[in-house]
Amino acid sequence: MMIGNSEEHRLILYFARRGATVWIAHLDNMRLFERAFNRAGWPIAWTEDAFNPRPILVFGLPVGVGIETRRDPVEVTLANRIDVEPMILRLNRLFPQGIEIVHWEEAPNTKKSLMSLVQAADYRIEAPMIGQAYSLTFGGGRRVVVPWTRKGRTREINITSRIFETYNICNDSIEFMGGAGSDLHLRIDLLLDALVRDGKLAREDALGARIIRKRVHCDFLS
Repeated sequence: MMIGNSEEHRLILYFARRGATVWIAHLDNMRLFERAFNRAGWPIAWTEDAFNPRPILVFGLPVGVGIETRRDPVEVTLANRIDVEPMILRLNRLFPQGIEIVHWEEAPNTKKSLMSLVQAADYRIEAPMIGQAYSLTFGGGRRVVVPWTRKGRTREINITSRIFETYNICNDSIEFMGGAGSDLHLRIDLLLDALVRDGKLAREDALGARIIRKRVHCDFLS
């Protein structure tokens, strides 16, 4: 199907995932959505690539293995307009238990990709004594730096600058806003590394932490 057709309909869907589905890797999650849209009869538009056409689905922020979501955005381009509400009901019936579309809206009138519009994300992390570890690590607003190795190269990452706002600190949970989808993207695994190193969070508790991405913030006005 051709891109740019005047009949195309672009939507932003917001999905939650819980339970066993949190262990689905991002690429597998994309394939799962593609199959569900196809089975539900959504008229998904496809790229014009003659050798490898793909359905036009754009996830705002890839979700890591083990992370729950509550309102993650995915942009869907349709070949023609649909009655959205009944189609979402049909789609939700076809998803595996744990994945659900919880909200939708018309896509913004912009040529920018959804991924480029992502600015931040709200998180809740639950683990024994994580609140104390967080306070010890970031108390006084001190600069917290951790090493990050990628493709054989190691560089230092300033975690403090990637935490935009802290909402709540309890003994066994923390809630905060972190950078996402930009130069200040906050990797949750590096945050947990900092809490283990500087906040005395037990390594086994960090590995078993429950991570919930509650919301992804997008700048739809840019």
